[in-house]
Amino acid sequence: MYSKPKRKVCANCKNDYIEGDRYCRFCGAPLGKPKYIVDDFGCIYGPPPVRRVHKCKKCMYMWETNQMIDREEYCPKCGGPAPAEEVGEF
Repeated sequence: MYSKPKRKVCANCKNDYIEGDRYCRFCGAPLGKPKYIVDDFGCIYGPPPVRRVHKCKKCMYMWETNQMIDREEYCPKCGGPAPAEEVGEF
């Protein structure tokens, strides 16, 4: 029997997070035990993905995103502010 994939989300804002993150990239909340949501696949239309680099102003941790809309505002390591700089489109 086929089971739908599950994804880990922040218990506070319900946005996805990556294994190893200690703070939510979207709301800055500390991440504890993950909450799982069953994924329903759908077709999404919108602007093309844009490559962005985030750099935390507090601990200087850097990471890259490749998303159409990037709402990540907080560092996943320390929870500090982490604005993005656009690097280019694909």
